[in-house]
Amino acid sequence: MAAIGLLDIPPEIQLQIAESVETPKALKALSVTSRSLRSIAQSILFETLKIALGTELRGSVDDLLANPRICVAIRFLELGGRFPLDISPRNDDEQLSHIEKILPMMVGLRKVSIYHVHLSKAFLDAFLGIAANKPLRISLDQNIYPHGVIPTRYTPLQVSHLHLGVDHRTSLEFHRLMFHASATTLTGLSIVVDKGELMKLADIDLPFLQDLTLWIHIPYEVSRTIAAAFITAQKTIRKLVLEGMMRALPPIPPNALPNLRELKASPEQVNQLVPGRPVEAISVIFSQYEYDQDWFGEEVTQSTALVRMLRVHLNAAILDMQMVKRMVTIIPFLENLWLPMLDDVSWPFRSITKTLATHSLQTLLNVVEVLTSLKHLKSLCFSLFRSEVWVDLNINDIAIKLRNANSSFSYLKFHDRRGIGWKNAISVWNEVFGVFHCMESATARYY
Repeated sequence: MAAIGLLDIPPEIQLQIAESVETPKALKALSVTSRSLRSIAQSILFETLKIALGTELRGSVDDLLANPRICVAIRFLELGGRFPLDISPRNDDEQLSHIEKILPMMVGLRKVSIYHVHLSKAFLDAFLGIAANKPLRISLDQNIYPHGVIPTRYTPLQVSHLHLGVDHRTSLEFHRLMFHASATTLTGLSIVVDKGELMKLADIDLPFLQDLTLWIHIPYEVSRTIAAAFITAQKTIRKLVLEGMMRALPPIPPNALPNLRELKASPEQVNQLVPGRPVEAISVIFSQYEYDQDWFGEEVTQSTALVRMLRVHLNAAILDMQMVKRMVTIIPFLENLWLPMLDDVSWPFRSITKTLATHSLQTLLNVVEVLTSLKHLKSLCFSLFRSEVWVDLNINDIAIKLRNANSSFSYLKFHDRRGIGWKNAISVWNEVFGVFHCMESATARYY
């Protein structure tokens, strides 16, 4: 067989080689040592540009201006200012003018996040000029906006996803203009609501909005009423996320949310919104100090579609055998399941011991035994909170047990909290060899 040199490898294989490198340091080394992979490695290395206002930018901006290939590689721009916003003296205009110079060179830009910045009119005019000519995902959070900025209903923007943080410093008029200018392209919206600002935006028609996230932190009755009215006004929503507000909403008409497929909310809101709607994926979130063992109700069976995905988020001791058996009985067509496991389902604050770790492991294995009755289950994930449980796990043996009970099963993951990050062990079914392959990784991300 003839040997194939690195230069002869197809570009898509070269790209996979570069993407498999996990750290920026390793990517930098790859770009220095391999001429054939340099451009690919650098395109991945520089796809994210983070700029902190308050630091010296002139030299860095000059370097970027001298290297247009790096600017072309940038996909995600994060621009963060100083906090709090009302510190004095405060003027970001000079540093924003430097960033403004490189904006036109970022032809590959796809996502922009700007937060804690006192924005200038010149910078916003330049930035929104780019948003008018290319699809962007934009996040604007706790900024101060100038008057007389250009986004109006007569200046269309190509914003596909928009996150807006609203507080007492924010110009609501600017957000109204952003809504109007993006109305025909906006498919995703995430908004932090403070008091009654949300209803001042509800009259704007968003005909293609499919993904809506509401962050409501004000515990007043008016906030729940406003959220319900805004949700009711959106007829095209397929995915709805309700964060911060645990209680049920005021009554929502049965004909509202006719296309709802995915729902992430508290147990009360899940039981309220699922019946009569084609919900297929459910994520349940709990407040930090509240947990009701009877949260899983019959209401999920009243979806007009089969519920195929269930995720229970942190702070819930879901590994109660009676609850798991009930879950399997009520939604037998689950394909994807994610469950958390605390130290001890009877009392989550008890200190860990070897006996307790053994008990927790046995509880987990008992749960796996119950889950073998799910004949459509394809993927399963556990969030663990103690490494003592992890020590005794044989992830491939558990995956094989589930596979023997169900030929559809192909993916098992243990998500284990370790200090400031997480450790993951993943067992994936290899169709070619007919065996499970186990992989491990560590990450600092939180879920």
